[in-house]
Amino acid sequence: MLKFTVADLAKYKHTPMHIQETLDVKAELLARDPEILDATPMQLDAYLSADDGDFLLSATIKGELTVPSTRSLTPVKLPLDFTFSEIYVTDDAAREKYQDGELVITLEDDELDLGAAVLDHIVLSIPMKILTPEEEQGANMPKGEDWEVVSEDDFAATKAKENEKNSPFAGLQGLFDDNDDQKD
Repeated sequence: MLKFTVADLAKYKHTPMHIQETLDVKAELLARDPEILDATPMQLDAYLSADDGDFLLSATIKGELTVPSTRSLTPVKLPLDFTFSEIYVTDDAAREKYQDGELVITLEDDELDLGAAVLDHIVLSIPMKILTPEEEQGANMPKGEDWEVVSEDDFAATKAKENEKNSPFAGLQGLFDDNDDQKD
């Protein structure tokens, strides 16, 4: 797909390589993550440059995935539009010159596989919580026989009412309301 040798990349010392591709990665994504139901072709816009034997990548990916809602398993279209950066080194010793927060990858076999990086970042961009528009508004909580899903707020309110009823002072509720009127 998008494989480059170190020798090819070394040519881009003064001017970064600009890569603009439309990638059909649907088959790879479906094989990699069974949660992904569908994927549109992804638009890749990347710059790759050589810097003192290391290679710097800045890439933007745009496209759309179809994934199941984490609440109801209803298919949800998830738009993607994100940027990622990676640094590729040919020797592990070169990692030391970069900060801890930077993603530094050691190249194997003197080859950079940009396609694998794109697939990795697409899968990593899928959020843990995915809801349909109706679910985001609080509607359509799934339920079945003898069970139902409730929101955290509803659960907390129900729990508070149960605690009030089970309080040892619940029987005294309203006991003194009538006496306050009689004192005046």
